[in-house]
Amino acid sequence: MIKGNLTNFHHGIGSVGDLPIPFETVLNVAAWVIILTFVFLKVSWKESILTSEEILFDNKQGPIGKSLGALILFLLIAPGLIGNEEPTTSIAPLILWVFLWIGVPVLGLLFGDLYAKFNPLNIIISNDKKPESVYLASFLFLGLTWFELVWRKPGNPFHIGVMFLLLFIVVNCLKFFFNKTSIEIDPLLLLHHLYSKLRIVNSKPLFRNLLNNISNLIKTPGMEYFILLMIGTVTYDGLRGTVFWYNQFGTRIYDLPFSTFTFLGINLLLILFYRFACYFALKVSDSNYPLNEVSLAFGHTMLPIAFAYHVTHYLSLLLFESQTFLYRLNDPIGLGSDLFGIEGVTINYFLSPVALWTIQVVVTVLGHMLSVVLAHDLSVKLFGHKQSDKTQYIFLFITVALTLQALFVLSVP
Repeated sequence: MIKGNLTNFHHGIGSVGDLPIPFETVLNVAAWVIILTFVFLKVSWKESILTSEEILFDNKQGPIGKSLGALILFLLIAPGLIGNEEPTTSIAPLILWVFLWIGVPVLGLLFGDLYAKFNPLNIIISNDKKPESVYLASFLFLGLTWFELVWRKPGNPFHIGVMFLLLFIVVNCLKFFFNKTSIEIDPLLLLHHLYSKLRIVNSKPLFRNLLNNISNLIKTPGMEYFILLMIGTVTYDGLRGTVFWYNQFGTRIYDLPFSTFTFLGINLLLILFYRFACYFALKVSDSNYPLNEVSLAFGHTMLPIAFAYHVTHYLSLLLFESQTFLYRLNDPIGLGSDLFGIEGVTINYFLSPVALWTIQVVVTVLGHMLSVVLAHDLSVKLFGHKQSDKTQYIFLFITVALTLQALFVLSVP
């Protein structure tokens, strides 16, 4: 038996009355921090200091990595298709939604792209040419997150087994028949690769190298849309878990068609705002850059926001649900085995709600501040220092709006 309940830890600390400081103060301070960061950069950051070198992707796997990938693939598919376990005891949802979805990306902050070393979708066919676009990966990522956030039983081991088996077949068929590279079509691989760009363990100067790592993304068409989907999907998940969302839409939030519509709508709205910001920057600067080129160029500036959303949204799941690993592995495929003799586990909530909320708020604000820094540097490079501030007004508005939305989700029930 698992003793513990993660419900109250999913988005925030329970209720506005539990906040250590007034909610309005949190919003005001966060907004002013972002705005003052923008002003400070305008005054002090007059030349671009970041490189524009494209660092190509490496997805080579050794024998140990392939073996680990095969084991993970088995544990994702077999429990649902062979065994008969509930989501609360099966290893499959823990591996997918805790370890692969949040645990490995967090480790990437220290060790870089670990997932590529054991990617279970890459153990058979591996193509290493330069990718042409990531539109297919974006589409599959949208499908994967729809399964996680809209589908009624994303933790069901059978549903996970079927979904991951289909994903494995689709990805490898696209490699074999259409000669696609992994990063073009593998949503999990691209997700981890992008998050690994925020690696904080670098040579000195640490901050500048961190910024360079983020800015040196492969300029592959569709990359900015993938990053925006990373933000939009978590935005939807955060909003739909609030009482505010229920008060607006009532029981319709439980309808699959309505949930699909709002899920797609929020992502589309974010993309449209982003495209408008790029269009606005071109118009006010009288530049001749193609819109698609500017849109792709600014994609990396949204990556810190995506990572901040991801970490804050799933942090409690990682810290607390990961404690059930050995208990779930005790019967790995649900056939009644008893590998470790574990009959139950008690989850230790070692972080208080206020401490957890504080970490989430700090990470959220830092992610948005980093986004403002990256956008300013690129604006100076593309449009010059005199034009850089006015080209960023819409980006600044979007950043502040995303900050307030994220804090709202973290701070209200």
